[in-house]
Amino acid sequence: MTEREIQGIVVVGDTTLSNPDLRYVVGGNLARGGIYVKRLHHDALLATSNLDLGTARRLGRVKRTSTFTEWGFEGIAAKYGRANAYQHLIKSILRSEGIDGRVSLYGRNDLAWGVHLADELRRMGVRIAGESSPTTLERARETKSRREIENIREVGIKTANIVETVLNMLRKLKRKRGQLYFDRERATVGLIKKVIASKVGEADLVAPEGTILAIGSSGADPHNSGLASDPIKEGKLIVFDIFPQAETGYWFDLTRSFLLGRADAKARSLFDTVYSAQNAGLDSLKAGTTGEAAMLRACQVIERAGYKTVREVFEGKAKEIQSGFTHSLGHGVGLTIGESPYLSFLSRDPLKSGQVVTVEPGIYLPRYGGLRIEDTVLITGKGVDNFTTLDKELEIS
Repeated sequence: MTEREIQGIVVVGDTTLSNPDLRYVVGGNLARGGIYVKRLHHDALLATSNLDLGTARRLGRVKRTSTFTEWGFEGIAAKYGRANAYQHLIKSILRSEGIDGRVSLYGRNDLAWGVHLADELRRMGVRIAGESSPTTLERARETKSRREIENIREVGIKTANIVETVLNMLRKLKRKRGQLYFDRERATVGLIKKVIASKVGEADLVAPEGTILAIGSSGADPHNSGLASDPIKEGKLIVFDIFPQAETGYWFDLTRSFLLGRADAKARSLFDTVYSAQNAGLDSLKAGTTGEAAMLRACQVIERAGYKTVREVFEGKAKEIQSGFTHSLGHGVGLTIGESPYLSFLSRDPLKSGQVVTVEPGIYLPRYGGLRIEDTVLITGKGVDNFTTLDKELEIS
């Protein structure tokens, strides 16, 4: 706040669901959200609904908690109308907290409502300051506390167990007349995804953004989730990218690529190259290095193997690349599945101990398929702490 000359921050939302900034500052889930106000060098204040006051106090992150009613919300609504009461309530809290300097607004809310709120607060004399990303709160969320690290590690253990269960299921598929079956049902992407969804639920996790299970040419598109009707076939590359979320709000991200049966020379080349590129990236990561440096190391491995990388685009040698390593090396993981810091050619800030990132190089060949390997790791002063030791195997049999 001092660096950005902000005297106060306001984090708002009608729920903490899909609102990582609000969830971060209150320390957990509040079904009806609230208003969090922090003055520079002062303790924070949280105003919430009567329904959520007990939960807010049990969470214990914010010591000064109160209800909207205590702040006279009903009287404000009667005076200004319910549609205009929220901004007047915020103005009243800011005045009470002695905040008259620059204020930044946070919280993942409807864009039109957020613009309206900022406009109305400005009209009432509040000095609202916009921030580019990463914002002050995004910077704070980058470095994880011990509790956050353990939350992510716990999701990682459950995620790895789900992947291992699915791989064991694939190993046991029965071959009948050249096709693969699970019990008496034809093995398809859709069938395997139903099993994955069941296992995610059994682990007390959710998958709000789905799961990627793409076979063959579908895997050449990095975020193709996979066509449900596609049959599982021997010899076809499968990209299995799973990114579940726990009730704590924390996510995990894990990808394994493999095939059933024997791999051809092209699949073997892809696997060996991506595996080596990931190790190069992992070996280069530690506090003080940059995401750009790790990205370069991974690209160099892939380029030496004869594949293209996005370095050609960043160096102005190509407008785009249609195949090869077409994306960045990784991204932060925490209360969202893609946040700062990033591991790309634009990532020049030194990494810090306590940051959690993915390392996920991949190579994609149109009409053939793709192969990506991804781990989620903790940055330390000596290197990385990998949250999963799940094997990386090309041939599943």
